[in-house]
Amino acid sequence: MGKTQKLEQVAYLHIKDQILSENWKTGFHIVEAFISEDLDISRSPIRASLSTLADEGYVDMIPYRGFFVAENPPKIDFVAHRLRYVLIISYRMLDQMIKQKVDGEKYRPLLEEKVAAVRKAYDEKNFDDFLTTSEAVLKTILDIGNHDFLVKEALECSRTVMTAILERYQSDEPTDFILDMYPFMMYLSDIVRLISENRFDDARVLFEIIFNYLKMQLPKETQMAFEHIDSYRLA
Repeated sequence: MGKTQKLEQVAYLHIKDQILSENWKTGFHIVEAFISEDLDISRSPIRASLSTLADEGYVDMIPYRGFFVAENPPKIDFVAHRLRYVLIISYRMLDQMIKQKVDGEKYRPLLEEKVAAVRKAYDEKNFDDFLTTSEAVLKTILDIGNHDFLVKEALECSRTVMTAILERYQSDEPTDFILDMYPFMMYLSDIVRLISENRFDDARVLFEIIFNYLKMQLPKETQMAFEHIDSYRLA
């Protein structure tokens, strides 16, 4: 997958997220310049993603006026969409780390501190702390890529996914959830180690493994939707 397609994928999922979450309602004028500023990318991949979204029925293209949110955009599995979006943002942040020649060793103490907090919450079977500390690890990792807007989007998507996973347990004492998150916790430790060692390509592979594990905790219909919801397939 080339660089341009990666940027198109980020733009595509961002715009679709705004439409599916109804932040942008029917008739909303989609301004490429604003998206370009938020995502810190040129307008070319944004325009390409808008053309794809127009073909799919999410936006209308009006000659000499631009792109607008369609009246009845397709409905898809929102959790599956957000799981894919947070994965693609993670890839984008790793690309940023490589581009900026980040020294991962510099962040090792902070990252290990965050992971230690996750382990403590796990050992104590503290449900709320486990969620909070896991999110803190994700935020700390993505913050290294230096893109506040996408980090904010990633955290919102992550919360949507974790909430959907929790709904499967339907328990006032979600001990089973904590126990099932053991592999997830270990993956977090591994990805921190890889980033600390500047092994960003390996971290990309592990991010995919992490999100695939989370996908397997979701309902079957969401798992299936994840494989088919967007035009920009994963490499």
